[in-house]
Amino acid sequence: MKFGHKLLEMRTPEWASFYPDYDGLKKMLLEMAKTGQNRAIRGRADLGTHSIGGTEERIKAAGPSEIEFMRRLEGEIDKVSKHYTKEAGQLKRRVEELEQRYASAAASGLNGADIIDITNDVERCETTLLKIDEFVNLSYSALIKILKKHDKHSSCPILLAYSVKLQDAPFLREKLTHVIMVLSNLNAKLMGKEAKTEAQFDPNQAGGTSFMRKTTKYWVRMRDLTRVKCIILKQLPVYKFTEGDADSDRVTSVYFDNDNLDLYTGRLHKTPGAIAVRMRWYGADPTDDTPVYVERKVHNEAWYGGESVKERFSLPDKDVQAYLEGRITPAGVRDILRADKSFKGDLEAAVKLAAEVQGHVLNKKLKPMLRTQYMRTAFQKKGDATVRSSLDTELCMALEPVEKGQYRYKGGLTPEQICQFPHGVLEVKLQLQGDQQTPAWVNDLLESGLLTEVNKFGKFVHGLAALLPASRVKELPYWFHLVNAEEEGEAKQDADAEDFVPAGKPRAATAYQSATRYTPPEPSCLEYVAKLFLHWSRPTAFQKVNTGKLVVEPKVYFANERTFLVWGSLCTQLGSIAVGILAISFHRPAVMRVGIMLSGLTFLFFLYALVSFQRRAHGLRMRSTDAPYDDRFGPTMVALVMCVALVLNAYISISQGVQPLP
Repeated sequence: MKFGHKLLEMRTPEWASFYPDYDGLKKMLLEMAKTGQNRAIRGRADLGTHSIGGTEERIKAAGPSEIEFMRRLEGEIDKVSKHYTKEAGQLKRRVEELEQRYASAAASGLNGADIIDITNDVERCETTLLKIDEFVNLSYSALIKILKKHDKHSSCPILLAYSVKLQDAPFLREKLTHVIMVLSNLNAKLMGKEAKTEAQFDPNQAGGTSFMRKTTKYWVRMRDLTRVKCIILKQLPVYKFTEGDADSDRVTSVYFDNDNLDLYTGRLHKTPGAIAVRMRWYGADPTDDTPVYVERKVHNEAWYGGESVKERFSLPDKDVQAYLEGRITPAGVRDILRADKSFKGDLEAAVKLAAEVQGHVLNKKLKPMLRTQYMRTAFQKKGDATVRSSLDTELCMALEPVEKGQYRYKGGLTPEQICQFPHGVLEVKLQLQGDQQTPAWVNDLLESGLLTEVNKFGKFVHGLAALLPASRVKELPYWFHLVNAEEEGEAKQDADAEDFVPAGKPRAATAYQSATRYTPPEPSCLEYVAKLFLHWSRPTAFQKVNTGKLVVEPKVYFANERTFLVWGSLCTQLGSIAVGILAISFHRPAVMRVGIMLSGLTFLFFLYALVSFQRRAHGLRMRSTDAPYDDRFGPTMVALVMCVALVLNAYISISQGVQPLP
C-alpha cells in the first residue's frame, strides 16, 4: 500500500483536516520537477533561467518554487503542532479531573457505580491517548517522507534542517508520560492493586541479591510503544524506583570485558556458565554516595536443568574503583554493606559474590568496554513477582572511553560515538510455580502482532557487535541483520510509484544521471544513525560475518533424525517400486531400463539424505550457523527427477508398444 493511501485509511476521521496535506505537498513537488523549480535557489526564487540561441533570459516560473514549498511545509508543521497542543492539553485536564474525582469518591467511600463510571472514563482517556499517539506517528511519517522525496529530486536539500526543527516541535518534544502515570495509578487503585509509592528503589522487591526466572525479549516498533504500554497498564501498574512524574526511569550500565572479548564470545555463543559483569545505576550520574550496583549474570540452559541467574550488591560510587582494583577486599565489602542501613539481602552471599566478581575482574583483566543507557518503564504488582515486565526505550550504546583509574567515563560523547537502537525492547519475566499457567493477558499480548520475539537478545552483545571494528569482532549475533529489515520492508511498501522527472529530460536520462552523478543530500540526525547501522549491518568480504554459534536443544536433534527418516521412507518406497519393476522386466528391455534407472535414483536420493543428515548433525554438534539446515535443492530435485522419469517411462512405452508378459 502506498503511503498516501495508508494515511487516508489510518487517520482519525474527525481529525482529517489536521494531518499534513501529504498529497498536496507531493503534487507541489511533482509540479516543481516538471517546471525545473526543484533546482538550487539562485537569485530570486520565483525566476527560472533558460538559454535560447546563446542568450539567456529570465522568465517567470510556471510552477511553485522552493520558497513556496517551504512556506507550505511550515504551515503544515504549524497545523499539526497546534492540533497536538490542543488535544494533549484537553487530555491532561481530563486526567487531572479524573484523578480528583477518584480522590473525592475514595474519601467518601467508593461504591460500585463510582468504580464503573471512573473505569469507563479511564478507558476513554486511554483511547484518546492512543489516538493522539497515532496522530503524531502518522504526521511525523508523512512530513519525513515528503522531506526525503524533496531531497531525492532536488539539489537544495532541506531534510537536515527540518529534522532538527521537527524534533523541537511540540508534538515530538512534549511527552504525555505524566498522563500514563496517572492512568496507571488509577487502574491499579480501581483493581485493588496499589502501585508502589516509595521513591527509593528496593533491591529486594526488584530482585534482591539473587533471583531466577524465565525471561523472553521482544522488539517493539516505535509507533507501537504507547499501545503496548496501555495494554500492560490494564493488568500491571507502573513500578517506579526513582522520583518524578515520568513513567520511565533512566538506567545506565557499564559492561566489562577484556581485550580478547572473552565475555562477549561466551554471551554470544550462550556457553553454559558464560558471565556478564556490569556496574549499574539509576537516574542521574552518580555522586560519591550514590549506590552503584555491581552485577553478575550467569547463563545456563534450562533444558538440562540449569537456570540463568543475576546476582548483585551495591557499593557507594566512591568505593567502586577501589573495589575493582582490589584495594577494597571482600572483607571491606562486608563492612560497607553491614553499615548500609538500606541493605536487606543475604550479607554472606553478597560477600561471596563480591569475591567472585573481583576475581573475574583481576584474573581475566576485565575493563570497562561498553555503556548502555535507556529509559525503562517497569510494570509489576506490589508484592507479586509472578509476572514482571519492562519496556526499554531510547536505547543508546557507546564504547566507554575511560582513562586509567576510572570505571566510568565522566565526559561527554559525540554523536559519532553513540549507537542508537531503533526499537523498544520489551522483557516479559514469568516466575511460575507448580501448575501455574501463563496469564491469559500475556498470551493475548504476545499474539497481538505488536511484538517481534528476539530470543536471547542482549544489549551487551549487540553494542559491541555494532561499535567495535571488524578486526576485533568476527562473529555477530543472529539478530544483528534483522534490526532494520522490518523498516526497510515497510519503506518499500510505503514508497510511491511516481518518480519525478525534471522538465525536458526523459526518464532514462534521469535514471542514468542519478546513478552516476547524483550527490545525496546531507543526512539528518536520524539518517546519520541509520546509515551507521546500515554500514555495520552490511558485511563485505572483509567485514564481519554472521557466524555465531547456536544454542541447540534436544528437540532439534530429533527433528534432524525425523527428516532423515522421512527421506528413508521415500527411498524405501521408490526402492520397492524399482524391485517390482525389475521382477517383471524379463525379456522386456524397456521395462528393465526403467527399473535400473529408478534403482539408481533411489540410491542417489538415499546417499543425498545420508550426507545431509550427517552435515546437519555435525553443524548442530559444533553449534554452527553455516550448516545446511534448510534444503531447497533436495525436494526440488526429487520432484524434477520423478517428472522426468514419468515422461521417459511414458515415451518408452509408447514408442516400443506394450509387450505381453511371457
